[in-house]
Amino acid sequence: MADFKTHLIGAAAVSGLAATIVVMSGPFPHQAVIGYFILGVIGGLLPDIDSPTSIPIRIAFATLSVVAGFLVAFTFGKHYSLLELMMLWAGCFLLIRYGLLNLFTRLTTHRGLIHSIPAGIGFGLATTALVFHGFHSSALDAWLCGLFITLGFIVHLLLDEWYSVNLYGKKLLKKSFGTAFCLGSLKQPLGTVALYLTVIGLLLCCPSPRPVAALLANRSQNPVTERLWPGAAWFQGFMQRVMPDSLSSH
Repeated sequence: MADFKTHLIGAAAVSGLAATIVVMSGPFPHQAVIGYFILGVIGGLLPDIDSPTSIPIRIAFATLSVVAGFLVAFTFGKHYSLLELMMLWAGCFLLIRYGLLNLFTRLTTHRGLIHSIPAGIGFGLATTALVFHGFHSSALDAWLCGLFITLGFIVHLLLDEWYSVNLYGKKLLKKSFGTAFCLGSLKQPLGTVALYLTVIGLLLCCPSPRPVAALLANRSQNPVTERLWPGAAWFQGFMQRVMPDSLSSH
């Protein structure tokens, strides 16, 4: 099984490549593309949230507990004293950081249903629905956010499977082979059915994927395939793009 550093580098590399293709395919704002890249990296760490000792789960719950505590304090800021607000913040922090975290680790098992392809699709769909309905973004932007989450998630699963191949031992495949890149678990039939029903429900909450399909089908405007290799000259007009003002002054 790949370690945290490998998952982080792998997700960053693939998400960076995908974000570069997005930049080449249309006039997307740089802030949005950076956001897609970050979501891809986050997606590459999500499968390990079912491990109680993993770095992502500790970071996620620590961040959630601090942010949720301040949100509670902001909500009741006009009604209570500073001491009361501090007590509310501390109570919310302890409830999430220790109570909710312990409950989550008891209900989940490492490399369980969360560590599967439908779970990755579900995380992507949940992100799409949240960005579209919660942040009122466009359907295209919401779908790209969800797709980058799923992309990073799938990269994580593939890296785990790759590290399950023993190239230097007597046995080619380790016992963990086939447990990462899976469609569910026969040992958890009810949980697997519930996972697929959740994915279907999340899909119904998402906007129409037609904008993404139109983007993929539109090859007439700035086609990426025609820009895989440079033209007659390498880095043509590079200095003019980097320092247009200084060159124009001369």
